Amino acid sequence: MDDHAHTSGALGRSVGADEPAGPQAREFADALMAFLSASRRTRGRLQPLFDDITVPQLVLLDAIEECGHDGVSAVAELTGLSQPTVTRSAGALVRDGLVRDGQVGGDGRRRVLELTERGSTLLTAKRAVVAGHLAGAWDNLAPAEQALVVPLLRHLTELVDKLF
Repeated sequence: MDDHAHTSGALGRSVGADEPAGPQAREFADALMAFLSASRRTRGRLQPLFDDITVPQLVLLDAIEECGHDGVSAVAELTGLSQPTVTRSAGALVRDGLVRDGQVGGDGRRRVLELTERGSTLLTAKRAVVAGHLAGAWDNLAPAEQALVVPLLRHLTELVDKLF
């Protein structure tokens, strides 16, 4: 065995650290980048479905539901936003009655966020709108693809989160 460091390539084969990715790995990277680009475009295309909330606000509500109890920094990390942006945006959601915030700890520096009943109801309703809009894509998948797509998308999400 040579002195080159080896890592596992995208498709599991051994790739030397100084070797370029093989054609299958490059094809995977191209396909994944195209998917990520399409995902970004889709966020913008969803906005016409909502007249009472913006897509970024909806993303923030979703993150607050998931980890708001861990504080503003956890929401910022999950969304990829800065803490000041989350604080400012959450303030608007508090004013709209969708989120409540509170201080945790003796020094009051850690702010936690949680959905109000109104915020939870709105998030649930908007998720249903998005699911209904995306149902056409689901319906266009063959049964074998349907069995694979959800676990594969979740796994790819985890991989991309670890990469970037």
